[in-house]
Amino acid sequence: MTPGIERDSRSVEHASNDALTPRQQQILERLAREGQLAVDPLAHAFDVTPQTIRRDLGVLCERGLARRRHGGIERPPGGYNLGHSQRIMLARTAKQAIAASVVAEIPDGATLALGIGTSVVAVAEALLARRGLRVITNNLQVAQALSTHPDVAVQLAEGQLRPQDLDVVGSATVAFFARHQVDIAVLGCGGLDAGGLLDFDPEEAAVSRALVHHAQRRILIADASKWGRAAMCRIAPLEEIDLLVTDELPHQPDYRSALEAASQQSLSVRFTA
Repeated sequence: MTPGIERDSRSVEHASNDALTPRQQQILERLAREGQLAVDPLAHAFDVTPQTIRRDLGVLCERGLARRRHGGIERPPGGYNLGHSQRIMLARTAKQAIAASVVAEIPDGATLALGIGTSVVAVAEALLARRGLRVITNNLQVAQALSTHPDVAVQLAEGQLRPQDLDVVGSATVAFFARHQVDIAVLGCGGLDAGGLLDFDPEEAAVSRALVHHAQRRILIADASKWGRAAMCRIAPLEEIDLLVTDELPHQPDYRSALEAASQQSLSVRFTA
């Protein structure tokens, strides 16, 4: 195994997803990993008829989670991000396993900066076992998840509210994070390539850069669907991250090479699959 790359063997219980059937959720997670799926192989894999698979794929397309192509579906175009409610449904089991692995890296009494995104929300929900934490965030769902914790102090950043994303962004948000120095920053991203972390919106990318630059340790959480997504805004190179926690390593040789090169410097990689 490549130095700096390790497998996390811990297991985690996964909450059910009422919005999709278990088979539809599995199809969605396959789509996130593979980019394209065909009807007949899916029917064989799940031991159902092609008509049943077509109905499942229709549900995913109607909800904006997939796009129809001849004989199957593909991931939506990468130039824009999915809506918040759609991102919640994407790779839920992977996000929960990643969150459990991240929480193991956070000691009681730590100061944390938690960024935007549904993966970071999963980390916040898993932090309920920790004590004495001080958390700064621009993620409204993170603040809500920790609001009932009796031993966690939460400070919410100022900024421009984005109701559909349930966060705040803008110059005031960047300045907020720049005024702090925390033990650990936990952030997600819209996409990953050989050059590093990407996001879809310049304001989102600016906030994430502020987290990277004002933490002693930087933890990136990203499920396998993020590799190769064509988000347009550069956040940071992989070498500026201390730990990447993901469900599996990318299949593309250039992405693997980039991870191996970064792991020879400061980056450690842990995958949970």
